[in-house]
Amino acid sequence: MSERRRVDVGTGESGSVVWIGRGVLSDAASLLSSASGRFILVTCAGARGAADRVRACLEGRILADVEIDDREESKSLDTARKVIDAALRSGVRRDDAVVAVGGGVVSDVAGFAAAILLRGIAWNAIPTTIGAMADAAIGGKTGVDHPAGKNLIGAFHPPRVVLIDTEAAATLPERELRAGLVEAFKAAWIGDSALAERAEAALPEILSRSPEPLLDLVAGAALVKARIVSADPKESGTRRLLNFGHTLGHAFEAAGGYRLLRHGEAVAWGIAAAVDLSRRRAGLSDADAARVKSLLARLGPFPEPPRDPVLLAPYLERDKKSSRRGLAGVLLEAIGRARVEEAIAPEEWLAAAERANLGS
Repeated sequence: MSERRRVDVGTGESGSVVWIGRGVLSDAASLLSSASGRFILVTCAGARGAADRVRACLEGRILADVEIDDREESKSLDTARKVIDAALRSGVRRDDAVVAVGGGVVSDVAGFAAAILLRGIAWNAIPTTIGAMADAAIGGKTGVDHPAGKNLIGAFHPPRVVLIDTEAAATLPERELRAGLVEAFKAAWIGDSALAERAEAALPEILSRSPEPLLDLVAGAALVKARIVSADPKESGTRRLLNFGHTLGHAFEAAGGYRLLRHGEAVAWGIAAAVDLSRRRAGLSDADAARVKSLLARLGPFPEPPRDPVLLAPYLERDKKSSRRGLAGVLLEAIGRARVEEAIAPEEWLAAAERANLGS
């Protein structure tokens, strides 16, 4: 049995159990949750190694086996329907469960399919990218994109079990690793200054995939998210802090047709813009701003985002965080401490997008 750490997110039917450790995937057969013992496996080409290990663990218990495209432009109702069609053809019942093995797109689509299939069946997440481990697989936000914007269709449907095995990082492409690390550092910057300091110091080892520093960062990021989600499951308050960098990040992604930038790369530029606003609005010190942007520069270089206001403005207008008071955004007061600013004018976001830079 692998060494592992248990983290509980929420309670009861809306709660998740997160297992974190190196080699934890080898315990999948005993840890995954399904009342019937039967599973619909959803995976992608990039996670075939992990999926093969899950198939071996669950031999004879897999009801349907579905491979989907894990690109952001495939995060759609059509892809969710592919999962649902396979499950219905196989005779899925309410006491069966989905297992999502892959990155954030797989988690989002598979979890959304589980949320609407037979009016809701259980699901489990086995994230295989750093971004999914630190963020997407925890908390129960599931959904798909729409041409009008990112994540505009979805449901809160927490996974029963999340297995985070950092050994999966050993085979990640370099670009995928660096983009995913943005989400892990995001959690540290909004909620754990000590973790941010340790991870900054250990960045060379993390980038070389040294097991212990990488596990420390991923586990720490997961703990930050678990704490925030447990306090605010439906994003009515503090959970909005997890959107740090995502207001412009989502607009950058969408304006680039979901092909120009990986999610974490778009969030990196969104964080750079939010740091600029944080200096102006939230009293973030020049020293802390420089630390964040220097770290982003070390994770990059990332492709330049679309900055044309004509392209970005429509996505900001349709952002799901907007309200009658304006477009809410997350600002840093200091590394490890953030706040939600309820109404930031779109013009301010567009100006911040123009100014955004990494490392200077």
